[in-house]
Amino acid sequence: MNADHLYANCKRWVILTLLVFTTQGCSSDHLIEQTFYTFGTEVTIQINHPDKQKAQQAIYDIEQAFYQINQDWHAWNPDSMLSHINQAIAQGQRFKVDQQTKNFIIKNQLHSQQSDSLFDPAIGGLIALWGFQGQTNPSPPSYEQRQAWLNTRPSIKDIYFIDQEMASYNPQVKLDFGGSAKGLAMDKAGEILQGYKITHALINIGGDIKVLGQKSNKQAWLIGLQNPKNPSEVLARIQPHDQQHVFTSGTYQRYFEWQGHRYSHIINPNTAWPADTFASVTVIHNDAVLADIAATALMIAGPSDWQRLSSQLNIDKVITVDQKGNIQMTPAMSKLAELTDRKKFASSSPDK
Repeated sequence: MNADHLYANCKRWVILTLLVFTTQGCSSDHLIEQTFYTFGTEVTIQINHPDKQKAQQAIYDIEQAFYQINQDWHAWNPDSMLSHINQAIAQGQRFKVDQQTKNFIIKNQLHSQQSDSLFDPAIGGLIALWGFQGQTNPSPPSYEQRQAWLNTRPSIKDIYFIDQEMASYNPQVKLDFGGSAKGLAMDKAGEILQGYKITHALINIGGDIKVLGQKSNKQAWLIGLQNPKNPSEVLARIQPHDQQHVFTSGTYQRYFEWQGHRYSHIINPNTAWPADTFASVTVIHNDAVLADIAATALMIAGPSDWQRLSSQLNIDKVITVDQKGNIQMTPAMSKLAELTDRKKFASSSPDK
């Protein structure tokens, strides 16, 4: 398994792109673009800045930072920081971390609680059980295997800190931050761009977006949202504001098929079973880590509970697409997004 991938090796899975976001419109003379590969996906950075050398240096610094984040937070690379943390937890030992790592884990704990534990990065063991940590030829775990995991119910709530040392009350906790590490990377990219005083840029990590400023003096960044039921079709056009993040979770992005059934990598920690009601959920928020987490949590919550959960997470910009192609969009999201075919807009659009 290639240790450079935070997520599963795409060659080993039947995968569709999470989202195809495409910037549209006239080009800018000051637009610098570069693409590289990490987090198991393609990363594209576009910067609108008159100083080409400064822009290229910023892109280089972001690329190196992303490689390091991928290395540190890789869930199944035995040499990663996260693997060493998980080994310490399994052995009942403490592990010393820096303040940034501590803050990130505490933030994950807070948002996990706000999501009623539908988002829980302590489920690395469950993800591995389902075969989504690089295993070949995965198959669904048995009822007994799932129940055995639920009986121990590892939780991010089990993690505690003594000064800069972290430990767990539950040795079965195995952390996997695949649902929030992109948000951490977006924050780091923002810090680097701020250091270079670059205020106009777009960061695209496999379809998850960070927007700064504008594409040009007369043109905002415009993003195309892929229809999860028809990858060649643009479902909506989104024009985010400065400092906003667009994150999507989808059952179509990574899955395996077994005996005629499709199993998504997005797993409900409270049932040990993959989410299967929504095809995709897109969230916009200024907080990158929260947007990343919320997209996953609302995906698991499904049609019956996503509105309540979005309120708990303080998320008001959401687009949901169910398995039949029905679309719901919050009023706040409708101010930033326009469906390409309004006839597909669900009549039961939420009031808030």
